[in-house]
Amino acid sequence: MKILDRYMVTALGGPFLFGLAAFTLLFVAGELLNIARLVSEEHASLIAAAKYFIYTLPGTLVLTFPMSMLLAVLLAMSRLSGDSEITAMRAGGVSLYRIAAPLVAVGAAASLVGLGFQELIVPTASAKAADILRSEIQSGGTNILSNQMVNTVLPNGDRQLTMAQGFDPHSDELQNTTIEVFRGTTPMSLLFAPRGAYHGDTWKFYDATEFVLTPCCERIDNPELAIDIGADPTQLVDLQRAPEDMSRSEIRRLLRSGVKTTDAGRYARLLVTYHSKLARPWASLVFTLLAIPLGIRPQRSSSGAGFGISIAIVFAFYVATTMCLAIGQSFPATSLAMAWLPNVVFSAAGVWMLRQAAQV
Repeated sequence: MKILDRYMVTALGGPFLFGLAAFTLLFVAGELLNIARLVSEEHASLIAAAKYFIYTLPGTLVLTFPMSMLLAVLLAMSRLSGDSEITAMRAGGVSLYRIAAPLVAVGAAASLVGLGFQELIVPTASAKAADILRSEIQSGGTNILSNQMVNTVLPNGDRQLTMAQGFDPHSDELQNTTIEVFRGTTPMSLLFAPRGAYHGDTWKFYDATEFVLTPCCERIDNPELAIDIGADPTQLVDLQRAPEDMSRSEIRRLLRSGVKTTDAGRYARLLVTYHSKLARPWASLVFTLLAIPLGIRPQRSSSGAGFGISIAIVFAFYVATTMCLAIGQSFPATSLAMAWLPNVVFSAAGVWMLRQAAQV
């Protein structure tokens, strides 16, 4: 049986590489146009544009990896079926379940590899791409992250809203910061500081002007004032990063930082992304379960038909996933179930079709 396992796994090699190249090319076509625009409009060097493209590629590979697995299994099973090798194996007493076992094992291994790639490589690569975009392609400077906003609940129940026109992560400095404190809907105070820097474990704002609005109006000038805005420099950078570019551990840190009480919308997006990042890589296994019974049908023998079937399955799967994640974001309590629902439904469909094929 080890010979059978090796033979089945080897049959996936060529189709998988073909699928990876084809699907990745489809996805990066739009990114290449965006990079060409950056070169022409931002006058970026070709070297900087090439580096930016390379560092954005891992995020694309995470999406195309399951698709490539789907096409590989479809084409491999189609070829084996078209050459009557599947029929010969079954005539020799090998069940369809045993024939499918090494492919399912490869699908599970591909899912684990995709999960590790997503968690260990993509966040670092995405951060590096963003840094190249800011420092080498765009104008750079200090205000590279603009319109910062941090919503914090103070110990006495008041709400503190901190906004800044810019933040420089290299020097950990905020520019033109406004801090407003509200008690319910009543503004209590307003502070403006042209510059703030992070020292030790707190922010220090310089040449700050504070206006006490309640119970009476009063102006206070502070050459130096220490204020806890509820976020350190690392968290400020995380606020500007899309959850899709972060690892689950980074998202989990944000979920525990109190964002649920300060920004319910962002909390919902972080939560559903946190769960979907664990469910998404298992699409390789889901697609494998679907592709095995579909591939053994004689009419699927051509590579063109296999590619067309792959596109249809991928489209249906990701439409269902998008709809479920939208529901999960609207109703955060359902985010875990919604993240896994497409996997469960499509896997069940694949297992059912495999059982039907095994009975023929």
